Amino acid sequence: MEILFGAMYVLAAAVSLWSLGQLKAFLAATPSIADDPGLGRYKELARVQMYLALAMIVLLGVGFLAGIAIMSRHGLSGVGLVLGANVAVLALALHHKRVEARVRGLTASDALADEYRRVSETWVKKALPDF
Repeated sequence: MEILFGAMYVLAAAVSLWSLGQLKAFLAATPSIADDPGLGRYKELARVQMYLALAMIVLLGVGFLAGIAIMSRHGLSGVGLVLGANVAVLALALHHKRVEARVRGLTASDALADEYRRVSETWVKKALPDF
């Protein structure tokens, strides 16, 4: 169980860091949504981020179940391990959320603003992309 728990949390952290890198690279290359190619890049980024979010649910769900087993097997030391891992993942997730909000908060040209807003709302409110 310990190996499964560690693997799930290491994979979750790796996915989060890769995702964060994609978000930051997009922000560096795209200060605003000014044209169709920029909107296209935004849609592709949103799609990838949505699929990664689903993968994270699976990884952390399995990690959560393994964490319960660790806590029941190891008592207080298991609680400490699980708590520490969750605090680290939470800190990373909160930072990721702030960067993601910056991506969804870019200015868009008048012609693309409605579509940009629709994609942004889908990103936040739906599990799968519909754009």
